Amino acid sequence: MKKVLSLLLLAGTTLSLCGQNFDQAQGQIQDRLEQATQEYSQLQQEINSERPELAARLDVLEQEVTRLRNEYQNAQRVTQGLDVETSQLDRQISQADQANQYLQNTLLNDFFNRLQTSLNPAELPQYFQPINKAIQATEGEDTPDSEIFKAQLKALDLAFNRAESLIGGKIYSGQAQVRGTGDVLDGQFVQAGPVSYFASSDGTTVGLTRAEVDNRAEIFPLPQFQQQISSVINNGEGTLPVDTTGGEAVENVVQSLSLMEEFEAGGMTMFAILGFFIAAIIVAIIKLIQLMSVKSAKSSDLETILDNLRNGNRDAALSHAKGVGGPVGRMLTAAVENADQDKEVIDEVLYEQIIATQPKLESFLSFIAVTAAVAPLLGLLGTVTGMIKTFKLITIVGTGDAKSLSSGISEALITTKWGLIVAIPTLVIHALLSRKAKGVIGSMEQTAVGFVNGIVEMRTEHSSDRTA
Repeated sequence: MKKVLSLLLLAGTTLSLCGQNFDQAQGQIQDRLEQATQEYSQLQQEINSERPELAARLDVLEQEVTRLRNEYQNAQRVTQGLDVETSQLDRQISQADQANQYLQNTLLNDFFNRLQTSLNPAELPQYFQPINKAIQATEGEDTPDSEIFKAQLKALDLAFNRAESLIGGKIYSGQAQVRGTGDVLDGQFVQAGPVSYFASSDGTTVGLTRAEVDNRAEIFPLPQFQQQISSVINNGEGTLPVDTTGGEAVENVVQSLSLMEEFEAGGMTMFAILGFFIAAIIVAIIKLIQLMSVKSAKSSDLETILDNLRNGNRDAALSHAKGVGGPVGRMLTAAVENADQDKEVIDEVLYEQIIATQPKLESFLSFIAVTAAVAPLLGLLGTVTGMIKTFKLITIVGTGDAKSLSSGISEALITTKWGLIVAIPTLVIHALLSRKAKGVIGSMEQTAVGFVNGIVEMRTEHSSDRTA
């Protein structure tokens, strides 16, 4: 239809441009109209003839679109299901990675650390390196997981083989260092559970493995069990000595320090404690000799002097008083020289001699008392410095390494021990020497009283005789 209208417009336009008359234009238009109608009819026929085929093709295409849409929806549902499965797999992978990290870095690492610390020193050459390699593998940032697992599986395999081999005991060759002498010997170990024994190749040295030096077992010699240990190692059967305390008894024997080792472990405070102790002992010996050399006046000496004075033999009394010697003799000499004085004067003379003697007898005894008081304080000072050292080590190495912390703890305990060892005997010595000095003074006072009483009695007798 549009084609017909366009032809009519074209015809009208042509008439106006060419100036033809209406009749001619009408004829032309009629002709064109008929032609257009014929063309329209023909076109309509063509459309009608092609419509069934196009409708069929449209149906086919619509069915194809429906099929493709269904496939798309199915594919979309499958994709969504796969996304869910992928998310689940991602979570499972993440959980597996976390479990793997926990297994590698926590469980296995903790197991290997415990295994490493529980190894008998005799086993170190065989197991230390693989286990240490497995521990260090997890510490490297760039180490692949495969390499970590290889090292850990190797260490686990060794651990399982070790546990299996220890059932019923195990005998293997190795080297050991003898405690005390430091000699390194070749020989064989026999291990039963956590305890191992060693016998040298020549059979002269046997012992119990108790420590480790330079990745080598250190043995505590047990010559009294040489036959039993050698028999088990050579024959594979027999009896072994067992410490029922779990090794504590042997450990105490092994770890017992000599006097010089204790002195070195105590630190600088030990020099002060030892210095005070030596000085106090020297002073105590000197004072003991001094006090033991002081003679006490016997009752017979006092009676002899008084009898001589009573008989008027002053020179004999003076000679006998000088013969007594020591501070008591000097006191009696001064008493005889002043025997003709008043009683109060004689008392003052004797008291002066006693007062002059007392400081000499008690001199330096205060130093012994000071030593008895200072020694525990020095021990306490060593305890404080040792604990400070221990806490400093804790900040550096933590609390897991007991061997590193033992030096500070040893210093703390040893200085306290030696402070008390010095304080107790010096306190007893001071008490004994003080008692001895007071005994000498008491003896002098008793002699002085006896002399004065004798002089008073003698003068009373003379007065009675004169009166009579």
